Amino acid sequence: MASNDAPTLTIGVLALQGAFEEHQRAIESISPSKINTVQIRTPDQLSQIDGIVLPGGESTAMGLIGDATTGLWEALRQFVQVGDKPTWGTCAGMILLSERCVGTSAVITEGQSLIGGVDILVCRNYFGSQISSFEMSTPAPPTPPCTNLEGMVDESEDADASFPGVFIRAPAILTASPDVEVLGKVVAAPCRAAAVVLRELERKIEAGENVIQMGVVDALERKNGGITYTDVRLHKDGPAPDAESEEEKKETVVQERINIDLPGASDETNAREVICAVRKDKILCTAFHPEIADDLRWHKYFVGMVLASKQSS
Repeated sequence: MASNDAPTLTIGVLALQGAFEEHQRAIESISPSKINTVQIRTPDQLSQIDGIVLPGGESTAMGLIGDATTGLWEALRQFVQVGDKPTWGTCAGMILLSERCVGTSAVITEGQSLIGGVDILVCRNYFGSQISSFEMSTPAPPTPPCTNLEGMVDESEDADASFPGVFIRAPAILTASPDVEVLGKVVAAPCRAAAVVLRELERKIEAGENVIQMGVVDALERKNGGITYTDVRLHKDGPAPDAESEEEKKETVVQERINIDLPGASDETNAREVICAVRKDKILCTAFHPEIADDLRWHKYFVGMVLASKQSS
């Protein structure tokens, strides 16, 4: 039920690049008198909002701009990982919220800047290039955790109907840790470039290598507040290590290795069942672009997360 006592929400949308205006229009259309949106470009703005959307666009460009904006990326990390307000990343925004990513831009020599917060392994551009964009049915979003706001309930909506997922140079989630709730999966074949990345990942998994740190296929991982971006191939240059140091090295690699179980591929089409939507506590991620679809259910779900967070604070 809607209530006149429901608080007014202010939701920020990161406005460095990408589809931020589309998210603003979708969010404000839910309850124009109760929801305000603001474009976020500086760290001081984060204290003024109840939640934030990291929109789709170009994740590499967002990372470059974010790193160049004094204090913004670190402030976003604090907001996402330490704060108690909800965050939603769509497409490129989902990449930024991941802890691990493969298929990143080869022109960024030290790796793409990630915000992190969700222990997922994302394959960038899994579904192909801009000209390969498409729409497909995806699972319906969950029921909003709180609907005590004018405009949140629409009796004409079919809550169980599939959602029209628009995939534009979209990433896919290959694996998620047990503490991440999977909200949706789709079956799709990777594009040619992503297929090469996945074959290399599979080869390294079979070889027992630490596949998280792969300069070979341009991979990176956020760790201890920074970016790990190294090649795990054995370096044969220089003096040979003694037996004791070699054993210590092997033990260290075993301790650091993360078990990854990639989704299996069809023999005929190479299609895999990949994850397209997840939630971890107050962080929501979707691989597609809900702001482009003529369907507000995912935006209502996130507004419900923000509303529940504000009412419990």
